[in-house]
Amino acid sequence: MKLPARISKYELQHFLGGGMSEVYCSRDTVLGRTVAVKLLTRKAAQDADTRARFLLEAQVSSSVVHENIITTYDYGEEDGIPYLVLEFLTGSTLKEYLAANPELPLRQRVSIALQVARALEYVHSRRFVHRDVKPDNIHVDTQGRVKLMDFGIVKTEDVTLTQAGFALGTPHYVAPELVLGQPVTPLVDVYSYGVLLYEILSGRRAIDADTVERIFYQILHEPISLAPLTEAGVPERLIDLVRSAIERDPAKRSQSMAEVAAGLEAWLQSNPTQATPLPEKRRVRLDNRLLGGAVALAVITALGLGYLLIQGGKAEARLEDHQHIDDPAGDMVLIPAGATRFGADNTLIPVPAFYLDLTEVTNEAYGVFCKATGRALPKDFPADQPGFPVVNVTIADAQAFALWAGKRLPTTLEWERGARGEDGRPFPWGAQHKPEMANVRDNPDRKRQNAVSADAYRTGRSPFGVYQMIGNVKEFTADRATPTALAIRAFATEEPMWHVVKGGSFASGLAEAVTFAIEPIPASHSAPDLGFRCARTP
Repeated sequence: MKLPARISKYELQHFLGGGMSEVYCSRDTVLGRTVAVKLLTRKAAQDADTRARFLLEAQVSSSVVHENIITTYDYGEEDGIPYLVLEFLTGSTLKEYLAANPELPLRQRVSIALQVARALEYVHSRRFVHRDVKPDNIHVDTQGRVKLMDFGIVKTEDVTLTQAGFALGTPHYVAPELVLGQPVTPLVDVYSYGVLLYEILSGRRAIDADTVERIFYQILHEPISLAPLTEAGVPERLIDLVRSAIERDPAKRSQSMAEVAAGLEAWLQSNPTQATPLPEKRRVRLDNRLLGGAVALAVITALGLGYLLIQGGKAEARLEDHQHIDDPAGDMVLIPAGATRFGADNTLIPVPAFYLDLTEVTNEAYGVFCKATGRALPKDFPADQPGFPVVNVTIADAQAFALWAGKRLPTTLEWERGARGEDGRPFPWGAQHKPEMANVRDNPDRKRQNAVSADAYRTGRSPFGVYQMIGNVKEFTADRATPTALAIRAFATEEPMWHVVKGGSFASGLAEAVTFAIEPIPASHSAPDLGFRCARTP
């Protein structure tokens, strides 16, 4: 194809690679962002099975929205050629990343592995099986953030499309039951992931053979040697996770990606980074003090972990039973699993349990991170305000801190659950428009507009005890955003990657900062009213 070429509103600029389908670095001429356009070759488009599989890939990939899964923007057909529009990723495949970083520290290897596990756990929660888990289908950016890619041979609960002679997966990572033609379950991904985890931790392939026949013989008949893991200095606890995931018998294998992810998370928590510890600081207590303000509803959570009790026009927060973590990088509270009202239309969506920072990440914690890693401090960093939220950071800075701390950024859905509670309230304290409850522009008690301590405005906490979910500083989330034309004009940029920020800031009016509001920010943007908080999977 002669470039540049045009398909619909997308200008194809550079060929990136392909086979039966071709991928191009492209420009969305309406939104002005860089995207990847994947289209079937004309020959492949003439085959009905291939077209059906391509459509299935589009349907599945567009329905899985997760921070560790590539985002699908659009699907269409022009001149008989189907095309798929994807998030444009910068960085490299996991295969290339591991080859380029042979001395990658163990903790970073485990962090990468955990992100892949979370992505697969989410895929399985949607009742899909990926079936092609391998290093070539995992992308890693320069900050160590992972994206699972390529849903071309996915199996759904309703349909399986397998062309005669079409090899499912890469032979080195194929589960025994796939080789034998047995029913496909999520456990085939668990096995493939175990082989992948082996490679991430040791730097060597678990199956060492060249021909398909020899590879399949090893998978079916020869035990995988764990000696390279021991030789690489991998702790026995992690070797046990690999051993369980690569069991030949599915019944003896780890029974879910959630189980594997929990094991990796537990190892990370019990092996913190060797950073300089924070000085002793005031711990946030989850007690029975008033959140303040009359509320419209009494809320009882499904797990009984917290509730609001209307008494004399006051809402008393009974939060002492919430599980919380005292963490030098930021104390966290457990947000229980449950259905959450999401967005302006209050769509009810189930959310798994997660931990959320009680406050925005502070200057104190971020300063320790910079000292431990050699990262530059943000612009105008105020060393005399340790308890204030760190600002003037980009999304890359926030992601790097979270990775260092063994955490991650919350998804937009998690952020809203932490702020809105069980009843989908527009403000953390309830339904009342009370600007005095937050550090916002129209707070009548504010003398000047600036950030305040991260644990200020106690009466404006969310039902889970989380501080400053409205006002003070805007907060990055893990989710990508599609900028509006107005946002593109406002920031005067054609930058391809944008992220969702939530909560408004001291410069926002309360009405602008409602819990369901979404604001797109370019990935390179930083500002004196832009910070973040972290999350963690239990």
